[in-house]
Amino acid sequence: MAIISFWTEDAKETGQTSTAIAVATQMAIQHNKKVLLISTYENNKEINAAFLKPQAQKTNILAFLNLTKKTVGIESGVAGLMKIEGSNKLSPELIKDYTGIIFKDRLEVLSGYDGVETPTTNAFYVSLIRKASMVYDIVIVDLKKEINELAQDVLTMSDVVVYGMTQKRHSIEIYDNSRKEGYTSKMNNIVGYIGRYDKFSKYTQKNIIRTIKTKDQLFPIVYNTLFSDACDEGLVADYFLKLQTMTDKERNALFLNNVKDLIKGILYKIEEMQMMR
Repeated sequence: MAIISFWTEDAKETGQTSTAIAVATQMAIQHNKKVLLISTYENNKEINAAFLKPQAQKTNILAFLNLTKKTVGIESGVAGLMKIEGSNKLSPELIKDYTGIIFKDRLEVLSGYDGVETPTTNAFYVSLIRKASMVYDIVIVDLKKEINELAQDVLTMSDVVVYGMTQKRHSIEIYDNSRKEGYTSKMNNIVGYIGRYDKFSKYTQKNIIRTIKTKDQLFPIVYNTLFSDACDEGLVADYFLKLQTMTDKERNALFLNNVKDLIKGILYKIEEMQMMR
């Protein structure tokens, strides 16, 4: 029962949410894990867009997601859970009744709260994540960027923190400063990745590791146009199912292998942290 938080101190785009979506989906398909993907971003529709097709195709996708027989869907799950939590009746077992089911008994999702963030909202997320970790093998949290009260609370309870950067100099410096003398300098549960990776940049994986002299293993996640399109069109589940049957010579092989390598790094870090307890 592990909590994995995707997070960064870099306020700019690092591909954090899309990477969390990719890891959650592939992990559910490839590994014998029951995964819950949670977003803590208010009014963020990125997870909805990744798994729900546009309105014209919504009837079919709702049937695929097994949501047609439920009273709530992806968009209303968090709000419903907040009401139950407010009355002190939210048990870990109730959470699944408010999730969007992507792969039955494998992958479920909860998008962010569609409202204004308050201290009550922050406390709710901490409670929700802790309770979810009691009934799911893996809880993946797409955690709001930068250092704030919610981030500190969730990072403290996380088994692994997947920290994102890009190949931009400022992003690399933020990671480097944080690991050496900043917020994450005392944390030994960090797994770093390089989002939207371009092999033609001078800031390659090897050059970054050599330049900042880190012992961390940084995992590149190459930018993939078809995955980006799938995230925009509600086709992520279909896209990843198709990826499983392709050969290493096909254009999407590198992206899938990057995602698999990051998952291996995460699972290895979970085992490492468990052995240290």
